[in-house]
Amino acid sequence: MAEHPSIREGEGEDGSKQSNGGSALCTTPLRHCRNWKLTAQSSLISWRIMPVSFSTTGWASLPALIFLILDKLPEPIDHVRFAAVCKDWRSLSKLYNLATNRWRHFLPMLLIPNENCPQADQRLVYSISEGRIYNHAQLQVPFSMRACGSSHGWLATVDRADTTVDCADQRLVIALRNPFRQASPVIRLPPIDVFIPKCVASYHEHFVRKVILSGDPSLNPDNYVVVAIYASDSRLAVFKAGQKSWHLIVKSFETADVIFYRGQVYAASMRGRVSLLDIDNPGAQPPELKLLTPKEPFERYSGNGYLVESAKGDLFHILRYCWMREVAPDKCFRFRTKGFLVYKWVFNDEEDGCIAHWVEVKSLGDEAVFLGDNHSVSVLASNFAGCCPNSIYYTDDFVSGCPLSDGDEPCDMGIFNLEDGTIVQHYSRHTNTPRAIWVVPRFNGLC
Repeated sequence: MAEHPSIREGEGEDGSKQSNGGSALCTTPLRHCRNWKLTAQSSLISWRIMPVSFSTTGWASLPALIFLILDKLPEPIDHVRFAAVCKDWRSLSKLYNLATNRWRHFLPMLLIPNENCPQADQRLVYSISEGRIYNHAQLQVPFSMRACGSSHGWLATVDRADTTVDCADQRLVIALRNPFRQASPVIRLPPIDVFIPKCVASYHEHFVRKVILSGDPSLNPDNYVVVAIYASDSRLAVFKAGQKSWHLIVKSFETADVIFYRGQVYAASMRGRVSLLDIDNPGAQPPELKLLTPKEPFERYSGNGYLVESAKGDLFHILRYCWMREVAPDKCFRFRTKGFLVYKWVFNDEEDGCIAHWVEVKSLGDEAVFLGDNHSVSVLASNFAGCCPNSIYYTDDFVSGCPLSDGDEPCDMGIFNLEDGTIVQHYSRHTNTPRAIWVVPRFNGLC
């Protein structure tokens, strides 16, 4: 965390020296409190002392003290509440966040359904660090079953272009929504033609496995890229802002995950292959996949795989291993996670960015990884109270090719400790409710 400017010593009204640190301000008589006014001169932050009365406006004019208070607030929502007191406090809170960059990366939260009304178009937020639900923060998210992506504060949902169509070939529309900014418009992308068996036509949301974005569309509305994993055989499709249609990647099957890494798009298959997707090709031809690894680099077959950029900038490939168990009362079989393996890909920069080899990672150290239908995220656990280091937080992201027979109730969420292999729950929920997904809202100051 970036440090804010320190507070210089000043003189009290009686001429004596007084320390104006946080502890001194708590014990100094109110008549000795000073106004630390923040000014910007030549891109440097300096402090100017002016005597004020200790009132609401007096508090607003104490940036140094406010900074000390904001340092102690563990969650972004606490800063939002603080900023809601008055305009002056809002300005100081925004100044704090811009000066410290504290919330440039912050702990993902879990977007969950309201269990009192699970099918409503409202979702709640669950805080991992506090272990509680923010019932007052009801977000409008109009989808019934699941979100197929969470990236840069935006959610991806799926609908049919024509709900009256009664055929196997359907046109699915991916919509991008930002539930944290009511002013943000819904971005409806061009439709994708997908074959969907008639018996599961109502489960069209399952036929877009995951959607990720290169950046926040509200910041760069004319310069962002969307990559989707779609269809029952997990193919890839690419959309660039301003285009009228998707680029469909023909030779892309069994894709488990995709990531924007070092300005490129990397895709991982179910069996561990990693390929580079060239999206910067100025020609009219669709992007092509370039295989960077052996055809099957890992000996053991995993239930799912994820690509995530570590806090140090390495490319991790995480394999998720599951087992089947029967779940009462419907007697259907469900996947349950039993463990993860983590690998680091080592690039050979002398050979056009090809991957040289992989190394198994036995410990994540201070890092915590968040996996699921979201854009995979890694954070430093020490920056967040209540976050477990060397752990993998995961949600239920199993997408069935036949959801009616396999069931769709989310039942596989937890925290996997890489050191001892144990799994504990981070949030328990009832079945027959829409799936939860990790969300990382943008928090640029307080905008």
